Amino acid sequence: MAPIVGLRFGHVAFRVRDLEASIAWYARAFGARELFRATRDDGGVQLVYLEFAPGQTIELFPNGKNAVEPPPDPLGYAHYCLLVDDLAAALAHLAALGVEPAAPPRTGRAGQQLAFVEDADGNRIELMQIPPESPIYREP
Repeated sequence: MAPIVGLRFGHVAFRVRDLEASIAWYARAFGARELFRATRDDGGVQLVYLEFAPGQTIELFPNGKNAVEPPPDPLGYAHYCLLVDDLAAALAHLAALGVEPAAPPRTGRAGQQLAFVEDADGNRIELMQIPPESPIYREP
């Protein structure tokens, strides 16, 4: 039995420089749609949830100002991963938008195909295609 009943992953959150530009980037790149927008008492936007697929979301906060430069051998957050059915097609779509992977696609240790791209604010995104014979494959 799981130690916490109903435990599952919710979302990752980012503070972004230009909220509307980030929303547009995620819509063009991944077809993400705005799921929810909260406003502060003064009417300004507090946060926005974008949804890639049912229950698969990211949360964006406006007014990010200072990019964090990762130190050598950092501890902590490194990237988030989006699963795709066809990595080559996903990379071709992104290339048409001017988004290129940081390095050529490669095969991971579990037999998955993967590549890394960055969003408009430099957040690393792993794109991964997992074949059914991989030990990390799960039925969608």
